[in-house]
Amino acid sequence: TGVATGTISSYIADSMTTGTLMDFSADGLTTGKALNLASTSTALTSGNLLALDWSPGSSTIGTGDIFSINLGANALGSNLLNLKDNSSSIFSVSQTAITAALPTSFTAAGDVSIAYDINFTNPTASYIKSSAPLYITAGETFNSSDLTLATYNQGSIVLTQANTVASSATSYGVILDSTSKIAKEVLSK
Repeated sequence: TGVATGTISSYIADSMTTGTLMDFSADGLTTGKALNLASTSTALTSGNLLALDWSPGSSTIGTGDIFSINLGANALGSNLLNLKDNSSSIFSVSQTAITAALPTSFTAAGDVSIAYDINFTNPTASYIKSSAPLYITAGETFNSSDLTLATYNQGSIVLTQANTVASSATSYGVILDSTSKIAKEVLSK
């Protein structure tokens, strides 16, 4: 209380090579917080409530984690991490799932691997879009794998192609019936 600038508490252990600099134990905790960091500042613009930095003086290969969270075998039903915006969860990591409540962008070049299914939950319509030619390939180069397009009940598999030739307003399409046989070729103007 009463300090406007400077450092309230500082721990320097530059010669320490092993061990633990600070250790907190709260084995009897039931509903409180072992460590609480809070601020009601309306002037926080370029500062941080928490900053973690590792900047070695030369190239160093680390073998440990910079930040590690662990839940033991008997810690059930808790989030390991929960990021909130105005008390609403926007990103959480539990022992069984990662939940993101925001649109997500992967901007690094390279493939994205998903071990199992992708489930689109919008009940109106879902899209897979590409800014370039799009290829769907089933299986590995050394085997023969089927590519199955399936619908329920009387749903059809519809293939459409917009004609981009300026002199013609014709578009061509192929409609496949629900048994995956070609029903008819459509020429529409």
